[in-house]
Amino acid sequence: MKPSPEVVLAVDFSLDRLDVALSDSQQEWLWPHRAYPNNWPGFQALKQDLLTELGEQGAVHLTATGESTGPYWWHLFYHLSHDQELAFYEPELALLNPAQVKRFRRALSEQDKTDLDDPHLIELYYRAVGVKHLYQFNLRYLPLRFLSRAYARLIHTLTAEKAYFQAILYLLTSEYPRLKPFSNLFGVTSLQLLEDCPDFQTIAAIPPDTLADQLQAVAKGTLPDPDHNAHKLHQVAADTYPVPPVLAASLHLILQQTLAHIRFLTDNQKAYQLLIKQELGRLPEAQLALEHPGLGPILVAGFLSEIQDTHRFITGLKFDHKIKDYRPRNYDDGQAGVAKLAGLWWPKHDSGRFQAKSRHLARERNPYLRFWFVQAAYTLTRHDPDYTAYYQRKYSESSHHHHQRALVLTARKAVRMVFALLYKGQRACLEEAAST
Repeated sequence: MKPSPEVVLAVDFSLDRLDVALSDSQQEWLWPHRAYPNNWPGFQALKQDLLTELGEQGAVHLTATGESTGPYWWHLFYHLSHDQELAFYEPELALLNPAQVKRFRRALSEQDKTDLDDPHLIELYYRAVGVKHLYQFNLRYLPLRFLSRAYARLIHTLTAEKAYFQAILYLLTSEYPRLKPFSNLFGVTSLQLLEDCPDFQTIAAIPPDTLADQLQAVAKGTLPDPDHNAHKLHQVAADTYPVPPVLAASLHLILQQTLAHIRFLTDNQKAYQLLIKQELGRLPEAQLALEHPGLGPILVAGFLSEIQDTHRFITGLKFDHKIKDYRPRNYDDGQAGVAKLAGLWWPKHDSGRFQAKSRHLARERNPYLRFWFVQAAYTLTRHDPDYTAYYQRKYSESSHHHHQRALVLTARKAVRMVFALLYKGQRACLEEAAST
């Protein structure tokens, strides 16, 4: 049975409009350009026009393609793929990277860039380049994806706020970050002191024994050596650059407000952790990965929400350079596909007799999945002896950027393990469902 001819719906997304163009299997324009509001009535109008046109074309297969422009593509793609009336045409979704489409435009002869022309460029890119994996809305993992991505965003914001806090702290009390009177700058005792003390010269006037007793009271008896902390604080007061009083007051107010924001973000972090654990609890395929040392609920949620169904990486055909022909994808291709999705691979750069000795890490991939793998590498080196030894070996082999290189290579090693755990967990769920 021959596959149905493909009709391509190219869409340029914006907040207000959907600029679309429709081409047939012969790459002839059925709709050179049409515009619809980017809302529910606009989708309904587009759907009715599509049903009419596709019905006139006979048995055809619909592919929708467009750039991932912010969140503006999400609603249209979701409803195109889930609409019952369009299901007969088996719609598929080809989501494009805007940066790649932009470079594709630069490779062409100079031309206009308008809302009327953009769908044509998108259609041309899809026909010429295509996509490695079609986009799928897997409702099983979609809630977890939004939660884990929101958590990752919060972590980056919290890290930026802590870096800003330390910059302002240096301006206010230059020796505090260097001398480190407390083991944890963001510990309860340290933060309480910084919040309540706008001028460290007042600390210098407090006798060491009295200061030690006050610190121990704030810490509720948890400081192992309060005398040492008191001595360090006196040294901070003595060695810090003096700051004009009018500026010191403003810097201290900024420090207090930044600290309030950090505490707010920390509370949000705990709330997200609880929500992610609850969502992960309804996915039994995660259990096998959760049992591995060093992979907690947050990391497993990040992996599962981005990789989703591992079986999609081992279906279809792959061009094999050894046999110079296409063959079915296998398990090794699956874990390599996940590594490419995360950008944890090093593209070859050969031309004729030239073969590049230095290969650079790929960049334009899923930044969230890369983040989770690098975080996993960081924790696995502290919980798994095999990963600890691997990290240390790669660290010693490197001639520069020791930590960065070793961590990224360890993250690539973790791809195999994570893919295996998720694949086995999902296969076990399928076997259990089949037996019931």
